[in-house]
Amino acid sequence: MHGIGHALTAHTGTPHGVALAAVLEEVLEFGAPAAGDAYEQTARALRLDPPADGDWARAAIDAVREISGALGIKQPLRDLGVRPDLLRPVAAGALADAVTANAPRQPTEEQILGILEAVY
Repeated sequence: MHGIGHALTAHTGTPHGVALAAVLEEVLEFGAPAAGDAYEQTARALRLDPPADGDWARAAIDAVREISGALGIKQPLRDLGVRPDLLRPVAAGALADAVTANAPRQPTEEQILGILEAVY
């Protein structure tokens, strides 16, 4: 959810791309059930071999995780200046952000908070 990146930047001053990279894998996991075709397109664009189990979403997410690791871009939120007391305001801000409405799977504030806690 792109709105998480906006909220993280607003609350911490973290550069937007860095904020997005921090939560990308978890957001992909969250959206996978509602975006199977998009994940398959992503995996194919990355020239991944067809997964033996047919789980294109898993293949795409694993590839993104590998790329993020190779780039060293993923950071825990605490390393980006997010304090524990900011997690709920960031979640609320992400939910209120207009771009969150474009997510393939609409989150609740609690689900966004769960993503943030997983990355914290």
